[in-house]
Amino acid sequence: MSNINISGLIDDAVPFPRGNFVQAVRTSCHDCRERSRILINEDAIRDFIQNIDISHFQKLSKSDGLQMPLKFDTLEQELNIIGLIGLLNFGSGFRKELREECGRGAFNTIRYGVMSIHITSSPLSAHALRSLSLSEVSSFFQIPLQVEIVHPTIEAIKVSEPSKSRALVELITWTLNDTGRILEENGYKNFASFILEAAKPEKLNEKSKASRFVEKLVRAFPAFRDITKVDGEPVYIFKKAQLLAANLYRHFHSNVNSQTTNFDFSDISDLTLCADNVIPTMLNHFNVINLTSSLKKYFDDGKEITNIQDASRLRAAAVDACEIIVSRAKELGRNEMNLMDLNEYIWRLGKEENYRKLERFAFRNTVFF
Repeated sequence: MSNINISGLIDDAVPFPRGNFVQAVRTSCHDCRERSRILINEDAIRDFIQNIDISHFQKLSKSDGLQMPLKFDTLEQELNIIGLIGLLNFGSGFRKELREECGRGAFNTIRYGVMSIHITSSPLSAHALRSLSLSEVSSFFQIPLQVEIVHPTIEAIKVSEPSKSRALVELITWTLNDTGRILEENGYKNFASFILEAAKPEKLNEKSKASRFVEKLVRAFPAFRDITKVDGEPVYIFKKAQLLAANLYRHFHSNVNSQTTNFDFSDISDLTLCADNVIPTMLNHFNVINLTSSLKKYFDDGKEITNIQDASRLRAAAVDACEIIVSRAKELGRNEMNLMDLNEYIWRLGKEENYRKLERFAFRNTVFF
């Protein structure tokens, strides 16, 4: 069991939104950007849109990030893996440390670890998740808990010290343990069973709604409760919950052999941008968002963010800016652009060689991105 202190991870004092959870993201992020005095550069937006190569946009935006070199015997198996990757889609603040100690970035580390659990035929039941130990998580995800260093005064001796990525192992372990506990206490045998139930249409002859799916995830699991109070006001982002909904839609909607239609969300186009640290970095690089000096330092100096409020300001600005990008794109006749595709395009563009070296802001103490 992880010994991490989670008191700073989840702010239970901030209330859930009233009404539609996805619309609350849109509204609260717009308000947060304005309060934070982050400006939108309309000229830069126009240049950004006009410089997009359509074929490149289509290639990046239509990628199915859930395609894996795995064989699944049942839909339940597949959903367990997809769901756990969505649940654990965080760790961006450990990007440099993971590359140094594991040779992989954050997302690939998470994906590798979840696939390792599946490949070794380890159980993924609620009870199994609840019982995972720190050392087991370290082994599955290949993140070292300890590293050897040369003794500071005796060169011939090596001593052990906690790895730079150890805190991420603790965050992953807590997230899996807590999620397993909640599933077990509420009678779900695994995460897949919750996902299938949460995605069911509320009425017969009616399609499921992504907004309701997001709400059910957020209400049920603290690890999806991507809520912060900034300047005394709640900011809702729900990155992981929305991204899981979008990925399930994209993966199963286009699959003619799909065993379920639960993920044919009728309101999929209503989802907002799923903001992590990559997209704000890219928007800052393209001058789409004009930051105050206190926020710009995180990109210019590579200074680590130590408070979640500043991280939320940057993420909220990205959410609002991309709403404007899509709106302006339609005005310019680029009707093929929607938020879900724009999200995928900018994120994958940020992984290409030309942009991978950009200094991204880093915030470690979170299970949200």
